[in-house]
Amino acid sequence: MNPFLGNPAEPLYHRMWTELNRRQPAETATESPLLALGRSSDVDPLLPEQVDDARRVLLDRAALIDDGRTELRDDVLAGQRRVVERFLRGRRARFGEEQSRPLPDIDALIREGRDIFIVIKFMDEAPHLAATIDSLLHQEGIDLHRLVVVMVDNNSSDGSDAIVAKAIETNPGPARLVSLPQQMPGAGNAARLGVDTCIATVYEMCRRDQRWERLQTATIAVSDGDTVYHPDTLRSIAAIFDDSPTVDGVMPFLTYKFTAALRLFRHYRPAFAEPLRLRAAGLDPCAVPVDLATVRAHAELPRGKRRRTGDAMTVTTADGTTITVPLAGVDEHGRRFGALVDPSGRRAYLFEDRTLVLDRAPVSGFDAALVFLENGGVDRDEKWRWHTLIGHDLFLFWAFAGMGLPETMVFPDSSDALKTFRVWSFAIGGQHQLRRPGLRIATGSDYQSGRVLQAVGCCLRLGPAEVFAETETDRLIKMVRNFFHRQTVFYGETRSAALERATGLYLHMTRIQGEIEEEMRAYPDVMFEQTAFPERVLFPLRWMFQNAIRFYAHGPQQRDIVRERVLRRIFTPETVESIEREVLTEATLTELATAAFSDKQVVAEQAAERIIAAHYPEIMAFYVATLRDFCEAEQVRPEHYEWLLDGLTESRNAVVEQPQPVDPADVWSGAEFDIDVARGQVVRMHQAGGTVPAEEGSLA
Repeated sequence: MNPFLGNPAEPLYHRMWTELNRRQPAETATESPLLALGRSSDVDPLLPEQVDDARRVLLDRAALIDDGRTELRDDVLAGQRRVVERFLRGRRARFGEEQSRPLPDIDALIREGRDIFIVIKFMDEAPHLAATIDSLLHQEGIDLHRLVVVMVDNNSSDGSDAIVAKAIETNPGPARLVSLPQQMPGAGNAARLGVDTCIATVYEMCRRDQRWERLQTATIAVSDGDTVYHPDTLRSIAAIFDDSPTVDGVMPFLTYKFTAALRLFRHYRPAFAEPLRLRAAGLDPCAVPVDLATVRAHAELPRGKRRRTGDAMTVTTADGTTITVPLAGVDEHGRRFGALVDPSGRRAYLFEDRTLVLDRAPVSGFDAALVFLENGGVDRDEKWRWHTLIGHDLFLFWAFAGMGLPETMVFPDSSDALKTFRVWSFAIGGQHQLRRPGLRIATGSDYQSGRVLQAVGCCLRLGPAEVFAETETDRLIKMVRNFFHRQTVFYGETRSAALERATGLYLHMTRIQGEIEEEMRAYPDVMFEQTAFPERVLFPLRWMFQNAIRFYAHGPQQRDIVRERVLRRIFTPETVESIEREVLTEATLTELATAAFSDKQVVAEQAAERIIAAHYPEIMAFYVATLRDFCEAEQVRPEHYEWLLDGLTESRNAVVEQPQPVDPADVWSGAEFDIDVARGQVVRMHQAGGTVPAEEGSLA
């Protein structure tokens, strides 16, 4: 299939309202509330002529698709080139030539066919960085000769630079690894250097060989240094771009790391690969015909077919091969384990409790979380903790991957997990360091780039849930801690508007992560029951329903999809009829359709909250049904999980309450934290004021 023609059988997805933006004056983007924070950012301004050129490209490109053309016309290529050239001029005028210099070896990059560029921005990510890099170097279903990984160090002081140097030295190819230092503080500045370098590189490649269509077909992604990726991530992203030439951005489906969340349970003892590697040095590993480099190993060595037999474990592969693994090693907690090795020399460690630890991806997938649950690791007084830290993300993942909610209805924000854009479209506004007025610290850096594209008129897509990315739990932990201390800021302010939530306080807290985790392990389960879970579950519920409502408002075909695949999956027929009659009224749909683009999410969220407020028990029944279906699919026995599902439908409905708002500036300007403002990093935590008593734990 010609990649420019697209797939005529592709299901519907959000694009109508962004397409309408293309015919608006430039000021609807440059003066939009969506982009207001850009005026307080460390970045050159988005120019009206840049918006006009981008919108002209979008209109002309769409017209070619409608006409069945198989290649971009010269005028469209010229428009994309102008967008990129104007972008680079603006960047170099503001930040200097050295901040957007192309990579060396341009001719080699052309010869090798490099057209997938990934920027990893990091500061002090030593515990996670190797796994992030490895997960990208072991992608499947795509030619890794196309891949360039640009790792940008934002003044790390924990040895992250040595991890990158080792990755470059030991990388056998075919992907290229490049390291760049960024001395300007702030994650956004690190991302900006990486992105601008990649844009300049692709531009120079086009200038050399005059293949300007590369601005359309080549892509640039940005990732944090603490996120691991399913081996199909790059393949699934590339497939969307190849099949949908009018899509300019793809966001992977994102969850927190399930295994990392286990650290916050009473009985969990971590099993990290590095100490296991040392303790297994004298063992003879058992050969297995399974690739141990990715999360697929958990399915290839099924959890239910790992059994203890005397002093050994037997494990049967998915294709029926049985292997006996002697439990000849002992870890620092006294647990016995055996070592495995795959045909490429990759190792894994199999414990007597059936935990399987992959040597280079130790916190990937939900296998360890299910083994922990099956082994009785979750106490009865940790039920709501489990839902807050693990069940929530399993529900979100399985609602789409198992229960059939359509990803194509989602109108995604850009996340910090491999947000990927076509080169020309990334050059419309680029990446930059946000600063929030009234705060003395660096704030979010990732969300703005996707909003630039949407405000201009580009289409963004959400990737499939089955190919999920997993990010570290630091933000989740900060969210829960803020709930506990009644500091509903930083991913914890569930009532503020969407833009406010997305540009919260992005302080780097690696130095005090251990202290926060230790504090959180002492929280009583009543706090998770009454506060943390009810507040946190609002995020996916509101997100699911506001996306469904916006999709529903697009037309009759979309209404049928939402009615059949969302409303009737969640609610009784009577409730569906009530929702369509009382919430999804013609008045609401008209208000949504006629609202300014920047206000559409607000209108949809208000309608979503009406649904959640009125029908919460039924929604929580769907939550229960989703987790039960997931556990059945994973062959977890009912006695291990049914007790977790009791009482969920009667849980607190937090959306009907209005907690006292908290100014984040007041929280972070107090005496609780010492903050390195230049780095946006907390360096010390003091005694918190206003601690919630153990018997309380409710915002109500």
